[in-house]
Amino acid sequence: MTQANQEARRGFRLLGLAGRLAVAAVILCFIAGGVAIFHLRTAAEAEPAPAAPLPVHAQTIERQDSYLIQERFAGRLEPARQSSLSFERAGLLVEVMAEEGETVENNQLLAQLDIEPLLAQRDAITAQQAQIAADLDLARRTLRRQRDLYEQGHVSSQRLDEARLAAEALAARARALAADLRALDIDIDKSTLRAPFAGRLAARYLDEGAVVSPGAAVLHLLESSRPQARIGVTPEAARRIYAGTAFSLTADGQALEASLTATRADVAPETRSIELLFDLAERHDVPFGEVVELRLAREVHEAGFWLPLAALYESEKGLWSVFTLVEEDGETLVGREAVEVLHAEDGRAFVRGTLPTAAEVVVGNAERVVPGQRVRRAGPSDEAGVPTS
Repeated sequence: MTQANQEARRGFRLLGLAGRLAVAAVILCFIAGGVAIFHLRTAAEAEPAPAAPLPVHAQTIERQDSYLIQERFAGRLEPARQSSLSFERAGLLVEVMAEEGETVENNQLLAQLDIEPLLAQRDAITAQQAQIAADLDLARRTLRRQRDLYEQGHVSSQRLDEARLAAEALAARARALAADLRALDIDIDKSTLRAPFAGRLAARYLDEGAVVSPGAAVLHLLESSRPQARIGVTPEAARRIYAGTAFSLTADGQALEASLTATRADVAPETRSIELLFDLAERHDVPFGEVVELRLAREVHEAGFWLPLAALYESEKGLWSVFTLVEEDGETLVGREAVEVLHAEDGRAFVRGTLPTAAEVVVGNAERVVPGQRVRRAGPSDEAGVPTS
């Protein structure tokens, strides 16, 4: 290859390189121009306005030196008197005059045993009494004759003593028969079962035809006119109330006016409670055995704050926190305070913690606010958070 051809090829290569460099320069110019235009447009746009403060509901709370809690104690409604009615003697049950749920009066006849054997015994004793009465009359007449003859010296003292002692023996026998008759009359009377007090029959255990043994329950009677509530309370609560004090109890959704009549002196070993007995003015058709509730107010001397449960959110290590409103440089910011819950009831809690003497706490919105965030107090038209309770 000649030198002329080599120089020609070298020239072509230089021309191709120069062309590629020119194309790259054009592309870089386009890119630089696009970036410049983008920056110019961005600079020309107006800066966005800051976000509007979040509306939140707040409630003002103040420090208190103590708080009241409502202690609840449960018991049951029962009759002042109740009895399982039974016969004192054995016999055949021939009639039951009352049914379960029936109201009965005091001394009303409720059941009857068969008394035919007793009446037969009574007739036999009555006949013996008549015979003894005749024998006793004869013995007394004989004694008078023997006394007259003795005074005239016709009989010995032995005959007089025999006549006197025979009359006394018959008189003793007459008294024994009278006692047997009285005992028999008592058995006849005890063959009838009567209500010991007015009330309502709760149960009937036996029917006609049953052979009753002594002490076997036939009926169960409840005194319905004097309902009574038996409620167990703590020893500390029992020391704070006295007999005669009026209370309002709750049973089956009804309020029952009651007065304390008695306090037991012992502590129940199962529940470690002391039982109180309350007399109710009216029963209001609440069935016996229904659960009765007593509420007692107790003051706890502990400083703290009442606030809604919606103002609390769980923090670390078992503690709770509340968001508060803090004024700073003319703006309302969110703060956070740690609290400890001492008592909770009816949608609110009594807490103590790092809160100031008076503070505004955020109610609801716990998931939407953070400490230091700008907020504003919600108005009637806002729909942020939970309404103040």
